[in-house]
Amino acid sequence: MESYEVVIYGATPGGIGAAIAAARQGRKTLLLEPTDHLGGMLTSGLGRTDILSHDASGAVFREFAARVHAYYSSTYGEESIQVKECNQGLFFEPSVAKRILIEMISKENHLQIRMGAELKSVRAEGSRLSAIRVQTDAGEWETGGKVFVDGTYEGDLAAMAGVPYGLGRESREEWNEEYAGRLYMNFDESKEVYPGSTGEGDDRIQAYNYRLCLTRNRDNFIAVTKPEEYDREDYTTLATDVAEKRVKSIGDVLNMLAVPNGKTDCNNHHYCMCSTDLPEENTAYADGDRRTREEFGKRQRHYIQGLLWFVQHDEELPEDFRQDALSWGYAADEFTDYGYFPPQLYVREARRIQGEYTFTENDARLAPGLERAPVQFDSIAVGDYPIDSHAVKKREQEGQNKALEGFLGLNWLSEIYQIPYGVIVPQAIDGLLVPVAVSASHMGFGTIRMEPCWMQLGFAAGIAADLAIARDTDVRLVPIDALQISLLEREQRITCFEDVAWDHPARKAAEYLGTKGFFTGYAAGLDDPMPVSEASRLIAWARSLPECRSLPVLPATDNLIPVGTDMGPRLPLEESGPREYWREQPLLNRAMTANWIKVASRALGLSTGEIADIEPSRESSVSRGTFMSVLYELIREIQQVK
Repeated sequence: MESYEVVIYGATPGGIGAAIAAARQGRKTLLLEPTDHLGGMLTSGLGRTDILSHDASGAVFREFAARVHAYYSSTYGEESIQVKECNQGLFFEPSVAKRILIEMISKENHLQIRMGAELKSVRAEGSRLSAIRVQTDAGEWETGGKVFVDGTYEGDLAAMAGVPYGLGRESREEWNEEYAGRLYMNFDESKEVYPGSTGEGDDRIQAYNYRLCLTRNRDNFIAVTKPEEYDREDYTTLATDVAEKRVKSIGDVLNMLAVPNGKTDCNNHHYCMCSTDLPEENTAYADGDRRTREEFGKRQRHYIQGLLWFVQHDEELPEDFRQDALSWGYAADEFTDYGYFPPQLYVREARRIQGEYTFTENDARLAPGLERAPVQFDSIAVGDYPIDSHAVKKREQEGQNKALEGFLGLNWLSEIYQIPYGVIVPQAIDGLLVPVAVSASHMGFGTIRMEPCWMQLGFAAGIAADLAIARDTDVRLVPIDALQISLLEREQRITCFEDVAWDHPARKAAEYLGTKGFFTGYAAGLDDPMPVSEASRLIAWARSLPECRSLPVLPATDNLIPVGTDMGPRLPLEESGPREYWREQPLLNRAMTANWIKVASRALGLSTGEIADIEPSRESSVSRGTFMSVLYELIREIQQVK
C-alpha cells in the first residue's frame, strides 16, 4: 500500500487548492482525479469567474488570477485588447486556465497527480478514515493518508466514508430562510414573486448544464452538427416564445458572456424558459452510480447540441433568427480532445455534507443590528457572489412564462461574507475535510458554490491538514487561531473591509480581529487613533486565548517615570482622578503602547525585538491599525505560526 500525508480526491479547483497548499507546506501529497480532465469547471468553459471583484479573493485564487493577467500581458502586450478583456485575470479562455493550473501544480515537488483514478472503497479505523482504494487502467490499488480531502463536486469520498449529507431544498422554516423552498421569482429587476411560492422543501436539485465556448471568428470556427440523439419536442416551446416576441435572438436563448479572443463563456439564459439548463432530469445524478451519471451527462450534452441545432436550422423559426444563430460555432482551439465540447458537466449542486456548522441564507445577508454579514469567529475564507439558484422544474403555468420554479437571484440582499471552518469539517468521520460539497442549506450553497470560493476553501483545507499533522491531532481539533494566522501569512483573505487596501500594513491584523467581532461594518478605520477603551477590550479578548492568558492589561497610567528617576516631590491626590483623566485623554498614546509591549513580550516569553518597536511619546497617539498589528504579532508569535 502506498502512503501519503495528504490525499485529495477530485482535481476540481477546490481539490487543486488543497493540493497546492499541502504540498507547499512540504507534505507528501497525492491528488487523484477520476476522469481525464483537470480543473473542473475552471478549465471547462466557466471563463467568466463568479466573483464580483478581487476584494474577495486571496491566496491561491488571487495567484491564479494574477497569472492569467500576466499571461495575456506577456503574450499580447500590456495595452492589448486581450488584457482589457481578461478583467485583471478574472475572465479567461478555458485553454488558458488549464495552462495556468498546470504551471502552478507543476512547481510543487511534493505533489503527485494521478488521473483516471476512480474511487472504489474506503477503509477506516474506528471513525477515522485511513485509506482509500481506487481503480485505474493499471488496476486497483490502495493508498493510506494522514488527512484526506474530498475535492469532488458530488461529495463522493465523504459519502462513501459515511459522512451524513443532505440533498434537495429545505423549507423556509428549517433554517429561517426567507426565500427557501418552493419559489417562483421573476429574475428581472423587479424580482416579483408569483403565487404558488409556498416555501415548502423537497428533494429537487437545481439544474446543470455545460458552459460552451462559442465564437463568431471564422478563422477559429467549427460548425454545430446535429447530435446523435435529437428530439425536436424538447425545443418547440421556444418557437412559440419567438413568435410571441418573448425571445428575439439567440442572445435571448444563450447567455453569451465574452472572454478574450472573441470567445464566450456561454451559460443558460436567466430570462429564457428553454435554454441550456435541463431541470428535473438531473435528480438521480447526485446519488447515482457511474452509469447513471454518464447517461445523464450524455443526455445533457445532446440536449444542448440539439438546442444549438434547433435555433440554427428549424424552419419554424424566422430566417433572420436562424442566420444570426448560424453565425456562432464552437471555438476550434478549445476542447480539441472532446469534439470542441466542454468535458465537465456543470454540477452546480449535489450532495451537501452535514458539518460542524451549516451555512445558510442568513450567513450571506446583512446581520441584524450590524452593517455587515454575520461575524464568523472561525472564518477561513470570504465569499462575494449573490445567492442564486437555477431552476428545479420545467415551465409551468404558475411561472407565467417569466419564471421557472426555483430560479432566483438575491443580488440586492447578498453581502460579502465570512465562511466558517465548520462548513468543511464533516460530522461522524475524522481525518477528512470537504471544501466543495460543504455543509450548507440549499440557499447557503447558492453562493458558496462558486469556483473561486471553492478554490480558497480547498487552500484552507490544505493548510488545516498541515497543521493537524504537525500537531498530531485531528483536523476538527486544529486551533482556529493558529489556522487563521497561518492562512493570513499565506495571503488568504478571511474577512473584507471597504477601506483597507490589500497592501495596508495592518490588513492581516484587521482581518484576523475582524473575525472576532471588533468591527460592526465594512469600514475598519485603521488610520484613525486608537481609543484606550477599545485597546482594553481587545486585550481582554486576547487573554481568552489559552496561549495568551498571561498577557497583561494596559498600564493604568501613561505617566510612568523611568526607573532611577526620582518621582518626588509630588502630591498625587491633588492631580486629576483616573476617571476624569481618561475622559479627557481618550486616545492611546505611543508611550503607553511602548511600555505595554515590553511587559507583554516578557510575560509571553518573547523578546521585545520580535514585536514592532514603537518610539515612546505621550504627545502622539497610536493608530488603530498600529495597535492591532502589535496585538496580532504577539498572538502570531505565541501561536508559533510562521
